[in-house]
Amino acid sequence: MSSQQTMTVLVQDSENKHLITRSKSVQVLQSSDSQDLESALNLFVLASATGLQEIADIVRSANQKHHLRVLFIREDIDPTWMPQMFDRANLRVMRNTLVHTNSVVPKRVMNAWTMGAQEQLIADAIAIGDRLLVLSCSMEKLEVPFDSLPALKCISIKDRSNFTIDDDGSCLYWEDADIHLDLEALRSANAPEWKQKFEALKSEHNQVFGKAIATLRKQHKLRQSDIIGLSDRQVRRIEQGEGSTKVDTLRLFAKAHGMELDAYLDAVAGAVSHIPERFTLSSNEERSKSKLKSMEELREELGNGKQAKITKGSISSKNLKTAPKFGGE
Repeated sequence: MSSQQTMTVLVQDSENKHLITRSKSVQVLQSSDSQDLESALNLFVLASATGLQEIADIVRSANQKHHLRVLFIREDIDPTWMPQMFDRANLRVMRNTLVHTNSVVPKRVMNAWTMGAQEQLIADAIAIGDRLLVLSCSMEKLEVPFDSLPALKCISIKDRSNFTIDDDGSCLYWEDADIHLDLEALRSANAPEWKQKFEALKSEHNQVFGKAIATLRKQHKLRQSDIIGLSDRQVRRIEQGEGSTKVDTLRLFAKAHGMELDAYLDAVAGAVSHIPERFTLSSNEERSKSKLKSMEELREELGNGKQAKITKGSISSKNLKTAPKFGGE
């Protein structure tokens, strides 16, 4: 959905009105506004389980026309009665149905659609056995085996469920394993074309970040051998963007520059902002322009002491202090 298109929100459940983001692109209607509802191209329905019957005809009609984006159902009844509530309303559980007990997930989904980022952000996720089930804000469902990505393999069985979701849905984070995974990485586990694009973006990020590290070192008149704790070869690989850079490694760079880690990361971000618009990538692999990010966009998003984290079609900021490494490694 283009960010310019109108989101029409049908409010049956008044307790969910706080989920609506006030915007010129958001139209709020009641079930009595039949004419406007009929013409709505992007319909979001806020309903309670006991109120499903009231808006069932509208939901059915919008879904048949492929105009229903999300049906939010607040669980205001004993969950064992949910099947009966659907039967009472003569509705089936659709792929774009989202049942919730609190406002966290619905708010995340509504905000994503308001920003036009519904295909890039995670709505919810759960670990079941050896699988990770993920729901995007566009209601896309992914089922990812824990052995399908190197990062997921690093997570112990007992810790598989110990993850958090960023408030905006940008990634899943396993704190103990220090791993971030976003939708791009998760999609790459299931589809070769996503993996190819993910690897191209990750490689470009590593090369830009490595070039900034090298630039800062030269500004401080340091040799590669001056980074105590790392060999010349290790420093050279990092500066050429061959792989991701861990926090402990960055601390060694900071110490060699006589700086605290925070100050060093700010300086690296400043070096990124001064990298020329065009530079030669060290990778010998040819990559299509559609898979690469412009330096102008990269500078905008890395300009405030933050490192990039890959998301679909873009690179969003993530504070380097948390974990400057990628889930795909």
